[in-house]
Amino acid sequence: MEDPVATYKRLINTDLPAKYKSPVRFNHCFNRIILDWLFNDCWYNHLSKKQTAISQLSTEQLQAAIARMNEWLKDHDQLYLDNSRSLNFRKKNLTRKV
Repeated sequence: MEDPVATYKRLINTDLPAKYKSPVRFNHCFNRIILDWLFNDCWYNHLSKKQTAISQLSTEQLQAAIARMNEWLKDHDQLYLDNSRSLNFRKKNLTRKV
């Protein structure tokens, strides 16, 4: 069984960018979305910027994030909705292009 940190990194750095070019495509964007989803807020309101975000997550948080990212791999609309919520936390608007 893969270590949760390794699984999280594989999803962020390899699996998700390989599948999606929209609404996001870069690993730092997937990371922003999952962390904001996890905290239901801008993640940096909850974690120190002096350490990596992943190093501050509990096992339970990692497992929840992994489960959600696996949902994204199956459901583009869920990724879109979570991205939209993340952008709303940051007061940025998103117009969906169909």
